[in-house]
Amino acid sequence: MENQEMSPESDQSLGNRITNIFAGPSEAFDGLKTAPPRSSHWVIPLVISATLGVLFVYLMYTNETIRSQMYDMQAKGFQERVESGQMTQQQADQIRDQMEQTGLGMWMAFTSIPVLIFTALYFFIGALFLWLASKVAWKTQLKYGKYLEVYGLATWIGILGSLIYMGMVLGMNSMWVTPSLGLLFMDSYDPFNTMHKFASAVNVFSVWQAVVTGIGLSKLADKPPGAGIGVAVILWVIWVAVGVPLGLIR
Repeated sequence: MENQEMSPESDQSLGNRITNIFAGPSEAFDGLKTAPPRSSHWVIPLVISATLGVLFVYLMYTNETIRSQMYDMQAKGFQERVESGQMTQQQADQIRDQMEQTGLGMWMAFTSIPVLIFTALYFFIGALFLWLASKVAWKTQLKYGKYLEVYGLATWIGILGSLIYMGMVLGMNSMWVTPSLGLLFMDSYDPFNTMHKFASAVNVFSVWQAVVTGIGLSKLADKPPGAGIGVAVILWVIWVAVGVPLGLIR
């Protein structure tokens, strides 16, 4: 039988857990396994992540240089479809003209909704894979909600990464600069080049978040940190391998 007695670590406040995510990840998850479910562990980072996504959509539109880069990228994609016979040049030109004439309100409506949907999906599906991996690897019996809490707490690293990314984009006037290996191709980054996309996916904060998530997994399963980190990193590698070709990761 699992020990369900409350420990002092179970009473950690959300603020303490967030601080420990950065200062001492192992302590951040202390007592989480036996603590009562706390939706704030995942609801707050989910809301903040979605808000930052919508904010970035707004910044892309209001910054003419970045907006032009995005239009150019989409135009290149349309041109490739023209060359492959999937659409005519006239259709491609019409779509480009419609995009450039889109006002802020319409832009926010059509762009923010997918951001909100995908942010939520990443949360719930990400936690689902953590739960499944833990059941397969260690036969754990904990409920899905605990893995959602682990995913949510680790997401504070991704939130910090998003803030830094937005600062880099605005500071360097380029939507292609990221805290990743993609910086190696900063002057010639091609969003349609598979190598460049994989390099961009190796993001410092994504790797960091995967490692911290693994520490959380190990705490829930009462396993050494290396075991949880190994599972989390494998899941991250699979995500990158699948997400880049499908265009889910820029």
